[in-house]
Amino acid sequence: MAPTLSEDDTDDLIYFARAGELGDLKEALEGLCKREGCEVDEVLGVAVDGESKNGVLHMAAANGHSDIIKHLLTTISSSSSLPILLNSRNAAGNTPLHWAALNGHLTAVQVLVEAGADPYIQNGVGHDAIYEAEVNDRNEAVEWMLKEGGEGLEELAAAAAGEEEEGEGSGEAVDGEGVEGLKEAVEGLSVGKGKGKEEA
Repeated sequence: MAPTLSEDDTDDLIYFARAGELGDLKEALEGLCKREGCEVDEVLGVAVDGESKNGVLHMAAANGHSDIIKHLLTTISSSSSLPILLNSRNAAGNTPLHWAALNGHLTAVQVLVEAGADPYIQNGVGHDAIYEAEVNDRNEAVEWMLKEGGEGLEELAAAAAGEEEEGEGSGEAVDGEGVEGLKEAVEGLSVGKGKGKEEA
């Protein structure tokens, strides 16, 4: 059974993550796990702001607190919980990686991606973390994610090119902008359109 957290419990965890208070966060998590008889990943799964849907990882990532991100990732007991927490989306569809990337927190980006965060997840306006970093002039984060994910981008571009050819042959409409965006990303250019920045 999922732990039951009060609004104050959740607010405290989110505040500690946002403010970079690792000691207080550890103490609060230990107390909640003991009280609820559960593991850290179970607490993190329900410690989400009711309105924004931001979780503890969102706040740590948005503010570049890689020490908190590392601590949380090492305390997650279930390997099946890790990708769920890493790629959790807030009300706007942003993952913790979107927030680390758009704020240019390179170390946080690296920790998240190396732990398995997906840089290609699109938020509610269709932007992935790479694009959010690019439109916010976070060039180091963009370069690192493109280099780190280069093979994946090439595979996606090849798959999209194959779909485009199928679409032309079958008379089905294909989103050409998506294909071109992937091709441009492989060449080091943009991978999306528009701008959708949130405050952390």
